[in-house]
Amino acid sequence: MSLPARPNDAVALFEHLAQWGEVSAYEAEDLGAGPWVSVFENAGALEAIQDEHGRPVAWHLTPLFVHLLECDVQQVGRRLCFAVPEYRAYLLSILVEGLVDAGRAGMTVELEEWTKGDLAPLLAELNAFLAPLEGGKRLVDLAPTELEARLVDLPERSRPFAGWDSYALGHSARPKGLFEFTLRRFGPACVALPIAVETAAVLRPLPLNREDGFGLGSASMPRPWNTQRFGVLSGAPIVDARGQRMFDEDAPLNEVLPEHLRDAVVEHPFYAAVIHLGICAWRSPASTMPTVELYVPASGGLHDVSVLVGSRGVGRVAELLGDLVRAQGYAPFGLVDGRVSDELMGNLLRNLLELRILRHQDELLVLDDDYQSSLMAARLRTVFRPGKELQKRMLEELALRASEGGAA
Repeated sequence: MSLPARPNDAVALFEHLAQWGEVSAYEAEDLGAGPWVSVFENAGALEAIQDEHGRPVAWHLTPLFVHLLECDVQQVGRRLCFAVPEYRAYLLSILVEGLVDAGRAGMTVELEEWTKGDLAPLLAELNAFLAPLEGGKRLVDLAPTELEARLVDLPERSRPFAGWDSYALGHSARPKGLFEFTLRRFGPACVALPIAVETAAVLRPLPLNREDGFGLGSASMPRPWNTQRFGVLSGAPIVDARGQRMFDEDAPLNEVLPEHLRDAVVEHPFYAAVIHLGICAWRSPASTMPTVELYVPASGGLHDVSVLVGSRGVGRVAELLGDLVRAQGYAPFGLVDGRVSDELMGNLLRNLLELRILRHQDELLVLDDDYQSSLMAARLRTVFRPGKELQKRMLEELALRASEGGAA
């Protein structure tokens, strides 16, 4: 297939994927990233989500690449470029030529260091690349002119990759002058990332409260945080993947949007975990489950909220959320050393307070009265009843933590 000439033109896409892990059809068009999305889909890095008519509406990072959510933008861009088969084969040809030159020069110590170090992830691919090239005769035994002729004739060498080299390797030159750059950048970036089998859920700051920039008008316009997602759950969907609003546009915005957001956030696994802890706290006095409380210490900040089960401290919510997301069947991202950062924890709780899902009651966070009432009415079949099994799993996880002495 034809490849775009300059990955620098895709930096906005790399930034978007590093943050959200998924790009909608509307966003791809807005970013001018359509050709790049196709390239990375063909490379197996992005997977398309199709509508009922078979048309793609979004693309998300595949299980082999979803851990790019934990990488910086430069790493994301390089790894995506290195995954493109045509460019990957071109880089393999550069490595082969450089390794043959090193073998001719008697650089045995360096060759051993490279193959045990930076090139270790690529040895199988390098051997597969070499086999048809050698044709029964070792490349190191060929005359330099014959070796160069064989490599020049490779289809990988016929493509104009100068723009790709400049972005991914940090240098542009003839292939023979790129060995050291390819060795330093390509090899280490090919170490396999962990594979996430479960659907990914990533926690990012959401501007759902006034302190963090919420406004009815701006919130109803298409933004990455409010766009419908499928393969990487990350926000509170207000607009669908084609940029259309998902709520009744004829109703007053100040009434319909907050109510829509209350339903949208419970679909986010990180928010769902906290909301269902609140529901457990409400249910527990009148049920057989142990009492559950969300406790905010007077000497701490909102982000210091902890969970008490049976009046016994289990740990800070920030330290428990990763496991509570896993208990829902999702792979959590956006954590730092296994926990939610203070900034993100504070943002999440401010959002739930602003949306009147939670409220302060002395040193506790409890369900807002109106939201609590809706669980027996409008949200009976969408939140309350479906949530009972999840709450059971979450309490089992908390009981396990409590038996181990609480969160570390």
